This record gives sequence, structure tokens and C-alpha cells, in this order.
Amino acid sequence: MWDVLESKGDELRTLGLLKAAQTLGERVYEVLEESIVDGVIAPGSHLREDEVAKQLGVSRNPVREAIQRLVHDGFVEHRPGKKGAFVHAPSDKEVQEVFHARALLESDCARLAAKNISDVDLARLQELLGHGDAAIAAQDAQHLLQLNDRFHNIVVEAADNSVIARMLGVLQRRIRWYFYQVVVTRAAGSWDQHRQIYEALRDHDGDRAAVCMMAHVMQTAATIRDHQDTVDGAGLPN
Repeated sequence: MWDVLESKGDELRTLGLLKAAQTLGERVYEVLEESIVDGVIAPGSHLREDEVAKQLGVSRNPVREAIQRLVHDGFVEHRPGKKGAFVHAPSDKEVQEVFHARALLESDCARLAAKNISDVDLARLQELLGHGDAAIAAQDAQHLLQLNDRFHNIVVEAADNSVIARMLGVLQRRIRWYFYQVVVTRAAGSWDQHRQIYEALRDHDGDRAAVCMMAHVMQTAATIRDHQDTVDGAGLPN
């Protein structure tokens, strides 16, 4: 973890030139949040201000500011009787609640997208299906996460409902955080279901697109639940 954060420190100094309008605390927040969401910093990890500051090459003040914001956003927590902050370990209830909301919103998006989707967007989805197959073969978790985000974002954009898009935007980082732990094991089934969603959109069949999307999202939630049950059963922290 610390080796990765040290390399993130180099990125952080480069970002300072590109994002001069941001405070250093905001840039540290982005680095830590991305590392948590993408599984570089695992749930339960102890975030010590001095160690994080050393690895990122910054003072403790921006790290403290970033950690406070991460606590507010639910990625990090303070534990009674222990010093410092710890990466939050999402409960099964949290995951299921988020994916339930996602299933309702994205199934409706798929229904709307089936009416509105353009040939350009259909071509983009078809191209992503090919990239997904290649990423599955390579077992490339980061690429699979990126491709998954792009696929779902195209469907949301095609739905052309700004209210639903904003609501899903609030959930997106948390969805990615929960999904990273099963992205490789879930990949083959996930992209088969992406193909079914694409075919329903191509046929402009809103009802079928909605059913396929609902099944897809709920299957991902079930896979994450099964994974958490296995981890808990092995005696590891949730």
C-alpha cells in the first residue's frame, strides 16, 4: 500500500501544476479516495496522518483535512478507543441498499434509453463489448472497472433524464468501491449481461432492456454478498 501511495505522491506534485485552483487538501482527498475506491487501500487499513503525509510528500495539515472529509463521506471512520482513522468496511446492508437503489434507477434508464439511443451510442456500446472481452481474458481489474463505468454511463446519458443522472452520480463512486472486490470473478457473467442489454437497446425494446438491467445489477449485488459471506466465514474482517 505504501509503495503505491509513494508513487501517488509523485502524481500529486504533478497534479499541483495542473489543478492550481484546488487546495492541497482537496488533491490529497482525491488521491486517498481513489486509492480506497480502487482497492489499493483495503477496508480496515489504518490511516496514520504522519505516514500518509510522508508517503505523499506533504505536511500533515492537508492529510488531516482530507481524512476529515473522507470520514464525512463515509469512506473512513474513527474507532472508539483507537487513535487515528481506519478505512470503513462496508456492511452487507449498505451494499444491498445502494444496489437496490441503483437497480431501480438504472432499469428505468435502460427503458428510456431504448427509446432515445442513437446509432453512435449503440456503436460505442458495441465497441465496449469487444474491449470487455479482451479485459476479461487479461483479468485486468482496473480496465474492467473503467469499461464497466463507461458502459453504464452511456446508457444513463442515452436515457436523457438529468434528475436520474444526478442521483446515480451520487452513488457512482460507492458502487465502484463495492464492485472492485469481485470485478474479475464477476466479469464473464457481467459482460454477457451487458451484451443482452445492448441487444435490447439495439432492438429499441424498453421493457426487455429494463428487465435485463435489473437482473444485471441485482446479480452483481448477490455476487458481492456471496463474496462478503466467504470473507466473513474465513474469519477475516468485514
